[in-house]
Amino acid sequence: MSRFIGLDVGAETAKVVEIVRDGGTFSCVRRARVDHQKEPAVALRDVLHSWGWDDAAGACATGRLGRQLALERIPGKQARIAGHRFLYGDGPALVIDVGAHGFSVLVLGEDGAESYKENPRCSQGTGNFLRQLVERFGLTPEEADDLAVGAEAAPLSGRCPVILKTDMTHLANKGEDRARILAGLFDAICENVQVLVKATGPRQVVLAGGVARSRRVRDQFGAWLARRGMTLREHGEDALFLDALGCALLAAERPAAPTPLDRLFRAVEHATLERLPPLSDALGKVRRLTRAAGVAEGTGAIVLGLDIGSTGSKAVALDAEGRAPAWEAYVRTGGDPVGAAQTLVAELGKGPCGGRPIAGVGVTGSGREIVGSLMATCYGADRVHVLNEIAAHAEGARAYDPRVDTIFEIGGQDAKYIRLESGRVVDAAMNEACSAGTGSFIEEQGRRLGGLDAAALGREAIASDGCIALGQHCAVFMAEILDEAAAAGADRRHVVAGLYESVIQNYLNRVKGARSVGEVVFCQGMPFSADALAAAVARQTGAEVVVPPSPGTVGAFGIALLARDALEIRTGGEAALNSRGPLGGVPGGERLDPARFLAARVERKDVFVCKSSQGCGGSGNACRIDRLRTVVDGQHQAFTWGGACSLYDKGTRTKKLPDGAPDPFRARAEAIEALLARVGEGRTGAKR
Repeated sequence: MSRFIGLDVGAETAKVVEIVRDGGTFSCVRRARVDHQKEPAVALRDVLHSWGWDDAAGACATGRLGRQLALERIPGKQARIAGHRFLYGDGPALVIDVGAHGFSVLVLGEDGAESYKENPRCSQGTGNFLRQLVERFGLTPEEADDLAVGAEAAPLSGRCPVILKTDMTHLANKGEDRARILAGLFDAICENVQVLVKATGPRQVVLAGGVARSRRVRDQFGAWLARRGMTLREHGEDALFLDALGCALLAAERPAAPTPLDRLFRAVEHATLERLPPLSDALGKVRRLTRAAGVAEGTGAIVLGLDIGSTGSKAVALDAEGRAPAWEAYVRTGGDPVGAAQTLVAELGKGPCGGRPIAGVGVTGSGREIVGSLMATCYGADRVHVLNEIAAHAEGARAYDPRVDTIFEIGGQDAKYIRLESGRVVDAAMNEACSAGTGSFIEEQGRRLGGLDAAALGREAIASDGCIALGQHCAVFMAEILDEAAAAGADRRHVVAGLYESVIQNYLNRVKGARSVGEVVFCQGMPFSADALAAAVARQTGAEVVVPPSPGTVGAFGIALLARDALEIRTGGEAALNSRGPLGGVPGGERLDPARFLAARVERKDVFVCKSSQGCGGSGNACRIDRLRTVVDGQHQAFTWGGACSLYDKGTRTKKLPDGAPDPFRARAEAIEALLARVGEGRTGAKR
């Protein structure tokens, strides 16, 4: 009787299988699965020793980190085929493997033909992708799976994890059930993998990899495969060990005593690292502005600006006369934009501006509509101004420095590029499907680099006497690059500095793209609180870089400025504003009472489709209209917004053209068509 061992060392876990050959018959006698935390030697040594490694007749290895073992390395496809045929025979089959860092589809035909496809180097659809997103809700993948099973899925696209976090937060902000959001997440992962499946017709399918243990994933795949004429095979835990089993079987075909355990684990060869000068060399091009003093001690009216973001919410109290920030605050949105806004308003009342009259409110950010609508029901639409964050960021930047012609905005979940000419926005873009180059990306890598928070990470980067080039990588795969750099002997401070270089490199290539950079770049967003990120911008663009005193609150400052102008708040009426008139939305006099907003609540949020043809003509555009039902002072109210015309606008947005107004886009298209018709005629009037 001979023993053979197969090892599958993946990015996160190692699987080990032992088989025994008795005559011409093989049987699997034991198997193990261990988390290795990027150190396979530590995780595997005890397992292999207890199994009597040195007495085995042969061994082979596969997997992403299988190269760290001094064994014959088997390609994953070959190992998977051997394991599958041992368990299930030679019939036509499909093996779909979804692991921590990748997924693949192996098609086996009756005639022995094989085809193999795997995902590109992106994390979406992988186990790490899933884990990062469910952690957003404070859940493990197993707990999330329990909630998702049987739930109707909310629509989500399988994008980069940090970007998809924003989508999930937006749904939570709208009151979507958490189970539906999680069900949509699991289904989006399945859809990412299913793109690789081209086979149809009668075929048994094995779903392998750690993600395959999810009941939601198996249910979704089972229904999807059934529609294509295929059947999902129930296999228990067998498929988790498919590759390791295949390695053991292949080791039995060419028996040879394995490398002794004390020499089994070998050092990995690493690529040469490119060295760069320290980030501090570029600080000469960075100008960090200082905060104006004495504004908070005033007694005049203020305008409250709220920037309700997907991860963080910010508030600025703008001195209505001096047009300078008098107070600011930040809280986590936590999937509850109304709760975050009420927390900020409560903090305003406790701070140095708590006794000053509020003349009006401006709201921007991803939660602007729901918060702005509730504000409007409290105080009237003519005391509340709601506008998108592009305009708010641009206004705030111009107020700090009128010379600004380019804005780099990096937030927790997204990144924006804004181009200005003569103070006007002429171009804008944001990251579409990749998180590399955002604040969450930085925080994630900081946790990997010794549990550093963003502030400590920035200090270490700018203090470093050197930097290494890490290149552009997905948030999940950057972990491998950091591990490689550390294993190659790179100084940790140089690695941290290289992380900031990587963030800006990603931003320039994936957000800014081919768009131009002007002479004065304004950097805003919480991550720019670190000088290291601004220095990386200066080094890679060569432009003068301006950083405001509070980079994270520029949007709130900008919307407060815009609200001051849009609501026509004048500073000459301070006496009237300081007097406590009746509550309501009458402009030109009453101060707004924060207690009314703090006591208000959202009763329900839903969406309906407009069936009217008024304003849009013909059969109608079937616009989706948002509806908010609120309770203010015990009174139930409804508030609507959205659509292409003004039919359902109730005041939170800039006013649209009235119903039946000329359509400028249609008029332009008709004018171009008429011009082309004239150009196409010859002098005789005949068509040429």
